[in-house]
Amino acid sequence: MRRSSIVLCSLAALLAVAGLAADAGTATRAQCASPRATPGYARSVQRAVLSGRDVWGERLLAAPNGPTYAAARGFLAPLLHAIQRRQRPLTPAGFYYVPLSFPFSVYGSTVFALHVADGSEIFTRRVGGPSLSFYVGNGRERYGSCSARLEPAKLSDGYLPIVETAYADAHGLRYRQESFVGRAYSARSVVSFVRLEIDARNARAAAIVRLVPSRRLAHNEPDRLSSRSATRLIFSTGGEVVDGVVRYRVAAGDVATVYAAWLNGPSDAKFVHADAVTYDAARAVVARFWQERLRSGAHFDVPEPAVRNAQLGILGQEATFGWRYSVGNPYEELSFAEALDTAEVTAEYGFRNVARAILEVTLKRLRLKPQRFTAFRAGHLLATSAEYYRLTRDRAFVRAETPELARLVTRIAARRVTSGPSRGRLRPEPLSSDIPYEVDSVVAQITAWQGLLAMERVWGVTGHRDLAARARNLALSIQAALRPALERQMVRLRDGSVFVPDALSGPRGPFDRLTVTREGSYWNLVMPYALASGFFRAHSHVAEGIVRYVLAHGSRILGVPRADAHIVYANKPYGSGLGQAYGLSMSRFLADNGEAGQLALSLYGMLAIGMTPGTYISGEAISVVPVLGAYYRSMYMPPNSGGNASYLETLRLTLIHERRGPDGAPTGLDLAFATPRSWLASGQTIRVEDAPTSFGNLSYEIARSGALITGRVVAPARSRIRLKLRLPAGERLGGVWIGSRRIPFAAATATIDLSGRKGAIAFRATVRR
Repeated sequence: MRRSSIVLCSLAALLAVAGLAADAGTATRAQCASPRATPGYARSVQRAVLSGRDVWGERLLAAPNGPTYAAARGFLAPLLHAIQRRQRPLTPAGFYYVPLSFPFSVYGSTVFALHVADGSEIFTRRVGGPSLSFYVGNGRERYGSCSARLEPAKLSDGYLPIVETAYADAHGLRYRQESFVGRAYSARSVVSFVRLEIDARNARAAAIVRLVPSRRLAHNEPDRLSSRSATRLIFSTGGEVVDGVVRYRVAAGDVATVYAAWLNGPSDAKFVHADAVTYDAARAVVARFWQERLRSGAHFDVPEPAVRNAQLGILGQEATFGWRYSVGNPYEELSFAEALDTAEVTAEYGFRNVARAILEVTLKRLRLKPQRFTAFRAGHLLATSAEYYRLTRDRAFVRAETPELARLVTRIAARRVTSGPSRGRLRPEPLSSDIPYEVDSVVAQITAWQGLLAMERVWGVTGHRDLAARARNLALSIQAALRPALERQMVRLRDGSVFVPDALSGPRGPFDRLTVTREGSYWNLVMPYALASGFFRAHSHVAEGIVRYVLAHGSRILGVPRADAHIVYANKPYGSGLGQAYGLSMSRFLADNGEAGQLALSLYGMLAIGMTPGTYISGEAISVVPVLGAYYRSMYMPPNSGGNASYLETLRLTLIHERRGPDGAPTGLDLAFATPRSWLASGQTIRVEDAPTSFGNLSYEIARSGALITGRVVAPARSRIRLKLRLPAGERLGGVWIGSRRIPFAAATATIDLSGRKGAIAFRATVRR
């Protein structure tokens, strides 16, 4: 084998591209045809969409051990494409991108590089910004342009923000690309480091690799291209510059590695080089940073790598995005509801500084832009601030923000109707920011009620008793005016389900199939905020009826919320999409009402069909039905912080659920109440460490070996803990012991009540068939 003058790599590092042609024969040389959805696949998807029930989810729930990730993945094509307004591709390649940054503050990053998931291009900061593109084969084939020969992006080690792709060109040459964002001495901006391995051993012709900047750059030094005398691109030995483009030639039979460093802000960078030493050093720093960063919060260690990796990868996204709804596109803005959901989840995972920063930004934005005030936003801000305090006991935050939080209470009070049949309720407002008309919003009033009571409890223990009394009195007055009016408009349907409208004015249902109409779709996305508030007492007849309505009227697919996702379709088929961004509150409502199977289904459904495989990117709206015959599915304006928060919250709820009283106050903890049954098979371990709760930080571990389960719970004081052991099908608990004492348990549900026990509680249990 001849050796190229380009940096050589070991043969062992050149692995075959999974799923690609095995040789350089006719399959790889043939003209690439974009994968198309078969008629049979399209019909099966359409049947599921037209059903009033989650037929796929019910199939998984009926399995002996309930839903699994492997089963959930089998229903829909992968989610790979991204679009923007008017169904235009978000990137030239049509693929989504992975936003990367390093490092950043607790407010998130302001500097991003967007690495497109097919490996074709890197954008600086925003789509349409300066970019570097990659061409292979004869030098005119865009890397990743044939999806049939592409292994799309995945994260290194399953979760690190280091993007890996693989590709085979039309002549059978194979490539592996890895890229990440890091820092380098003398470069004042972040740097996108790229390593491209080329395998031409089975090729009949040489490979031409080209690095193409989006704008013409000057070649004023041997290994770099510059803009206005500042370096933008640095490339490894062996490249020649022709008309502003860097070109490499790899002879047939050779293997080689090309390195590149794309500076997201041109700078001197005189000590930066594109070689293995620089690349490996920068990569090690980034990997170490993220490993330490993700270890700094709570630990939710579950015995399923796909679930665990998604958790870590998404946590990294949330910390990087901060308050942003999206990154790198027109949706990079503050969206109040989704930002506050992210604040709650990051606090629950132990990232208190991120949560506080998001709260500070949202409070400041509402103060500076008072025209954006609504009762819903104010109530949500109060509720999230209260949850942040419960989880962190951060009195400094309460002291600093009480004046602004008190102003929110005043503004809510000013919205009360003072006369007529609506007296005591709050004035109408839009149900959502993209709805142009006002309604007598049930969601806004319940959210205000929830936030007022939550802050009443916080102010009551932090020395603000007058404010606490004021918030409580206002909450109770809203409740007294709203509940009778709402009860008059509730509808009990023939199937035993209960429909609760999201507004007391206008044509608001009930809906036979929720997402067939725009109004029903908005009910499905917005109403869960009210359902999860505690206003409808858990396990009451009304709450159980609402659960039946949700499950029997087209609310979900594989446990993921459905939506009127017309923005991802050219022909606007109402109700044919997903809205994972709004799954958080529905998961809370289902957890409150003991729907363990539905929570496990949502966890796997969100991972399988609500996010991109291997990189965990989600969009505001996601297609289900094939778009114009395309096989791969599309999403709107990814990434999306709300979709991330929904997944993280659902995972946490399978492991920790806080029970609440009738006014929303926490009353106890349920541990492992919704874990997938496979997680307690022999040889498996579930571990939670230092997880914040309303009662204090919690740790527990459950491990199984054969017929013996051992466990340990380190419980905060006065937490009234219950623990459930969800065993695989056909198994049941034989006995439970603490020390030498056998303790009672609920045999039908395998639930152990640990209330009243203090400190570290060690137990063991036996399993019988």
